[in-house]
Amino acid sequence: MTSRERVIAAIERKNLDRVPVDLGGTAVSTILAEAYDKLLKKLNIKKDIRIADTSQLFVYVDDEIVDLYNLDVIPLYPLRDFMGVRRDGGWKDWTTPHDGTPVKIFKDFNPRKMDDGSYIWENGGYVYRLPPRGFYFDCIKSPLENATTVKDIERYDIPIMDEEEKNWYGKVAKELREKTDKFIVADIVGGWTDIAGPMMGNVNFYMAIVANKPLVHALMEKLNEVWKKRVDILREVAGDNIDAIIMYSDLGTEKGGMYSTSTVKEMVIPYIRDFYDYVRKVSNYYIILHSCGSVYQYIPDLIDAGVNILNPVQVGAANMEPEKLKREFGKYITFWGGAVDPQHVLAVKSPKEVREYAIRSTKVFKKGGGFVFTQPHNIQPGVPPENIIALYEVGKEYGRY
Repeated sequence: MTSRERVIAAIERKNLDRVPVDLGGTAVSTILAEAYDKLLKKLNIKKDIRIADTSQLFVYVDDEIVDLYNLDVIPLYPLRDFMGVRRDGGWKDWTTPHDGTPVKIFKDFNPRKMDDGSYIWENGGYVYRLPPRGFYFDCIKSPLENATTVKDIERYDIPIMDEEEKNWYGKVAKELREKTDKFIVADIVGGWTDIAGPMMGNVNFYMAIVANKPLVHALMEKLNEVWKKRVDILREVAGDNIDAIIMYSDLGTEKGGMYSTSTVKEMVIPYIRDFYDYVRKVSNYYIILHSCGSVYQYIPDLIDAGVNILNPVQVGAANMEPEKLKREFGKYITFWGGAVDPQHVLAVKSPKEVREYAIRSTKVFKKGGGFVFTQPHNIQPGVPPENIIALYEVGKEYGRY
């Protein structure tokens, strides 16, 4: 069974040999540079660390790790990363501000270093800041932060995809399909709350979703039209050389939802449903929904909207226990994540405890299929490499059917 066949079988609840495993297959199931550096050193693997995205400083996972842990998923990132930095201009040396880890980063990435040690990057009306010794860039200025009317939304231009980007997707998708049997996830930098929030400024968005609903509806409608057009272009230039797309819409906190269930049902769910219906009408692409935190209260409405693959499955958040999720929603949802509690176990417990937790969660989630083994979200600096090794050894040893 190939990796691609394995992931598809897991999603479709068909017979498969083992649980598919992901590390680095998406922008939200990968590992940050400092943690990756320590992992490679622990494994005695000598490789340049290549940054895959400047905003989070996460990496491209190397073939040696892919082979070691039988990883089944690879990403197709766009030409420009989340902050608009081109991926095709070659590499230069850089060090991460947090602890000075030496990395290779895109040549076009030239942020301003400020007197306080922070870094500033500006692009397309956005301003991003990496705090001194910080882990990632935060959006501190947004192009629609002063928007108050529907006309403000109508006047704002959201790029769909230029010719360079089209050519990139087509070329890289073809190369990946020809050289590998992995399940390929394309990132179109699309979603709902995760895109609308930074676009308006998160605080403004949180208020407007309750106090200025026409504004948010106008933005969500506009975003959906862009995402549909991007999917149309993907079909044209990449066709069946990709297997899935990933979309982003965080809805949860550690303790519960970010919004009332009724607000999500009114302001977010219709746009998820509209997009899912469209993609399924025009393509065979699977859709992965990334939604952080405790999203338990929203899952029934997400299922009703067509969601059937959920990431990151933050099992350490309230009401997100593996047994509960699998029992109530396992018939409908493929859980792409949830192999370990990243905050309360992976980052702070012993390798033995990490292993025990991962074995328990794997045994729960793998029953009947519908599980892709990976940690919830990206592995952070400070996570001991021994714990990462313990986690992914479980993926190899206990995923067999």
